[in-house]
Amino acid sequence: MNTLIKKLVLAPLFTLAIASGFGGCMVSVEAEVPDVEVTQHDVEFPGVPGASQLGDLSTGMSFTQERPALDLPAQIDSSVQAVKIELTAKTGITNFEFLKALRITMVPKGGSEPIELINYEKAPNAVVGPVLTIAAKNPVNILEQWKADSATFTVDVAGTLPEAKWTIDMSVHFAGKASFKY
Repeated sequence: MNTLIKKLVLAPLFTLAIASGFGGCMVSVEAEVPDVEVTQHDVEFPGVPGASQLGDLSTGMSFTQERPALDLPAQIDSSVQAVKIELTAKTGITNFEFLKALRITMVPKGGSEPIELINYEKAPNAVVGPVLTIAAKNPVNILEQWKADSATFTVDVAGTLPEAKWTIDMSVHFAGKASFKY
């Protein structure tokens, strides 16, 4: 009698086990995050006295942004890319007409080589307003850099720079993908 109960209970469990994984079935999960915006407010640039008489000049500044480290299990295959940068005029400027070139790089905490996020040259006769949006031409996978708990961003600008200090908000838009197979 005990054997019959075991057969009635174990047979369906064994069939379920085979169907759910012991028989070679694979579990696969994929996710896409199309837009994550990280904004640094009030990025300040010094003014350049006499810049209007000097013509095109360049300057740069850096800031460090703290964030939670991205700590993913090794079984997760993922990527993170900077897909666009958005600059918003705040104080000292009303638009980005003066800007002829812009380069933004990122170095993660503990890193030494900068990763170029954006390299922009203003097109001839382009009209630029109070918000400048620049799509990344060749987004690179920065997942390893994103695993650090902070990163230093460097913003290099060139053009007929403002004579008084000016501030911007800088937003970096990231997209990501993750997949897990078991």
